[in-house]
Amino acid sequence: MKISILSILALLLALGCEPKPEVSAPKDSSAEAKALTDAASKAAAENPADALALAESIKNRDDISAADRAAALKAQQDALKKLSDAAASGDSKAQSAIDKYRASK
Repeated sequence: MKISILSILALLLALGCEPKPEVSAPKDSSAEAKALTDAASKAAAENPADALALAESIKNRDDISAADRAAALKAQQDALKKLSDAAASGDSKAQSAIDKYRASK
């Protein structure tokens, strides 16, 4: 039984080749995560304390896209800005919300 050099090379190449890693498509947010992100963005203007807590819970979820994670982060930053401005004006509830947020870090 003769084994040709080409057969040996083909076998060695086949054994040495690793499968290519799969290229995954960008992740889409679940409907729930998308709705929560939208709610956090809207709440940032109306009720920044609630928006802050909601955005914080959203941005750490596994079922959220990068775009929605960025939107949640923006809502969080907007809420913090509004709360900071309100706290600087003497709003004790705003200061309390900021303190609660910082304590959670």
